[in-house]
Amino acid sequence: MILIRTSKLILGVLLIPACVAATVVFARDIFPVLKIEIWFSVGLLSYLLLLAIFQQPIRTYIFGHELTHILWVWLFGGRVKGFKAASTGGEVRTSKSNFLIFLAPYFFPLYSALAIALYGILILFFSLPPLAARILSFLLGFTWAFHFTFTLFVLIQGQPDIWATGRIFSFPLIYLINIVILAVLIIFVSPSRSYGTFFSSLWQKTQTDYRYLWTDGPGICEKTYHLYREKVEALFAGR
Repeated sequence: MILIRTSKLILGVLLIPACVAATVVFARDIFPVLKIEIWFSVGLLSYLLLLAIFQQPIRTYIFGHELTHILWVWLFGGRVKGFKAASTGGEVRTSKSNFLIFLAPYFFPLYSALAIALYGILILFFSLPPLAARILSFLLGFTWAFHFTFTLFVLIQGQPDIWATGRIFSFPLIYLINIVILAVLIIFVSPSRSYGTFFSSLWQKTQTDYRYLWTDGPGICEKTYHLYREKVEALFAGR
């Protein structure tokens, strides 16, 4: 148990440069698209406006939250033994669990995925007008804003899912996947950007950041590695 916790702690810290890289690439390459894909931006702002006027749709979020747990349990070949979702809280009992199943509701925008799935089904059977793509863009902005605001809300309150996986590990992972998924959604509705270009830039920037920390910059990681290696070797040599 201590080894697992220590490993997650180290992985969480190691994810921070990747989070920085994803933020830089998103701000540089994807964020300007929102000025062009106005329907996505309108959908996002529309939900924020509704959130400022009306109460948060707690029941809708909790249902989607628990349903996301179920979906990821199925993806990993597990079975669902019990399901409950109410405005006071929810619970899913399953035959399998891992950190992705625990954290899925915090990085996977279920309602955005459902909007894309519905659009995909409709386009298979009907010849949709151009307006349909704009409606989809609006819905993706709207549903992602729903996902993002509720994710912030429940994380601030504190969640057992986060405690189970460790906060230092969970928060960077949740942030990283969220920003990548937001980029994927924006690219999905924008012909001016491509997945290949985005992920290539992300990979190059991530490599650059890790290389800087390891050798090119202060060399913190490399110096720490050699320091602890020498201590471990001296410890075993003393035996």
